[in-house]
Amino acid sequence: MDLERIKFERTGGFAGLRLSGDFGLDELTEDQLQKLTDLLDELDFAELPDQLSSSASSSDEFTYTITVESQKWTHTVVTGDAPDDEKMQELLQLLNRLLRKRIRKH
Repeated sequence: MDLERIKFERTGGFAGLRLSGDFGLDELTEDQLQKLTDLLDELDFAELPDQLSSSASSSDEFTYTITVESQKWTHTVVTGDAPDDEKMQELLQLLNRLLRKRIRKH
């Protein structure tokens, strides 16, 4: 995958907080980049619907917006806290960890 950048936003939750990050390839370690690329490939991210619903949704859950930019395409997916797909759950966990690390550094 010719990944260029990932934009990640988490909104909602009980307090209605908004966190967002914009990650370029140069900001990620080799391991992070490999894991991210593998998950996006396994999900066939570019072919996912724009909205992914989850079977267990509630009014105070987070909403996640993930935009992946590659050299050939850009695609955005919006999902909730508990996506039905296990790989999407892994992707959300990874992006949340990256975002929290960035926030702690600043």
